[in-house]
Amino acid sequence: MKTVADIHADIKRRLAKYPGQFSHFFLQWIKFENNSDAIFAARGERGETYLQFRLALDHVEAAAAIFETVIALWRERGQESRVFAFLTAEDRDGNGIWHDLAGTLREHEGLATLRIARTLLTMDIDFSRRNRLGQSPLSKMLLPEPRWQSLNALIQAKHLTIENIETAISEQSKDDARRNQLMSRLFASDIEENRGMLTQHVLHQAVQPQADGALRAATCRLFFDYTDEQTCAPAFFKLIGISNHAMFDDLIRLLIQNTMETVNQTGVSDVTTRKAYAQLALSRRLLVRDRTGEGALFKALAAGKLTHLAKISSLLRNDDLAYNAMVRGETVRKPVAIDKTSLAPTNPLLSLLLQPDMDGNTVFHWAVARSDLQALKRLFAGLASNDLFAVIAALPNAVGLTLLQMVREPEAAARRVLQGFADPERAQAFAQGIAAVDGDVRDFLVARAEEVLDLAKSVGRSGPLPPSFRLPQQTRGAKPATA
Repeated sequence: MKTVADIHADIKRRLAKYPGQFSHFFLQWIKFENNSDAIFAARGERGETYLQFRLALDHVEAAAAIFETVIALWRERGQESRVFAFLTAEDRDGNGIWHDLAGTLREHEGLATLRIARTLLTMDIDFSRRNRLGQSPLSKMLLPEPRWQSLNALIQAKHLTIENIETAISEQSKDDARRNQLMSRLFASDIEENRGMLTQHVLHQAVQPQADGALRAATCRLFFDYTDEQTCAPAFFKLIGISNHAMFDDLIRLLIQNTMETVNQTGVSDVTTRKAYAQLALSRRLLVRDRTGEGALFKALAAGKLTHLAKISSLLRNDDLAYNAMVRGETVRKPVAIDKTSLAPTNPLLSLLLQPDMDGNTVFHWAVARSDLQALKRLFAGLASNDLFAVIAALPNAVGLTLLQMVREPEAAARRVLQGFADPERAQAFAQGIAAVDGDVRDFLVARAEEVLDLAKSVGRSGPLPPSFRLPQQTRGAKPATA
């Protein structure tokens, strides 16, 4: 029986005398004598087929011609089983054609290799099958750099799933932190370099009626749990800035459904406790902050996505969480800590709204610096009057600026920012915003604070009730500023 080396030597010798294209030559060669049988049976030193051999040599155009010719010829001769056997053959290490193709794609991703990939997909030849070393072809397409044309072919064929990707990434790293970084980097690259095609595909799959709980959970891990190794930001932050309303709504519905499925798995039947668990699960994902201390609301504000901002806020309750526990035969309510570092550690919504960035600015401070009146109105919606007054008149950033001080003394506030913020670029951006604060924003804040003061006086109080959250240490014990 001829070996792959014998066949290659024969083809090279005859091709040297042939004046035309390789594809024309190979069609004539394979029809000559018993070459069709020989190329089907031939194996190389590692047990590979001749097609695998040429792919391993990065002979891309020749491999594509061989691939297309053998399929067409054997189908024409009624040898369909031979086609499938040839294309699913594996070498002694368990490498199939996808393994060799994936290796070639690292250097030669083009029309020829994509034609092979698309044909293999139509034939349902598995691209995620591992070899005996535990390596799948998909892991080669994903790392060290994603081969987007090839991955898009998998997407268009509706074969690729988030579970495939997680499994392939796991081959490269068994460490959870490293695996999470690789997942985050992959999808950040998709958004930046591939128009978010993979991201949209994964989300679309997860919200289909036939999707199961495992797929929904994997998709939520992608958007909310995997964080970028440099910025510490989840993919959710990038999605806030690029997604349309329909895509964002799909993600929010997915998050809610996955949260309820997670709570159901606890087996808790008590309504109060179930609600607390659900809020705790949502808070763990929505209260994540990046390296600058900014969270989801900061990103929505910066992107001008006020509808996104409102929908994120609406998921969390403005209430102190507690769960029911049995103590000595009696039901006792025990508080649930959402964020122990927060000014409102057991209140999910206030924990989100009062998150400080690296300069102590809340999203309220940034909304004022951006003169975004509509954002302020949405952020204040639903707050109790005493909390609203405290946010406006008594909640300082790192250099001690409250919202009222920012709008009443913008020039002095801007100087304090330039002198006190650690990052010069952030200081400059924030100071410029304060110096140019809109008069409507100033009037809105002053009017709201005065309304609360008037309300307190109407019931015989000298000022509003204390806020439901604690103020930072530097202002504790001080009297709130007046409107």
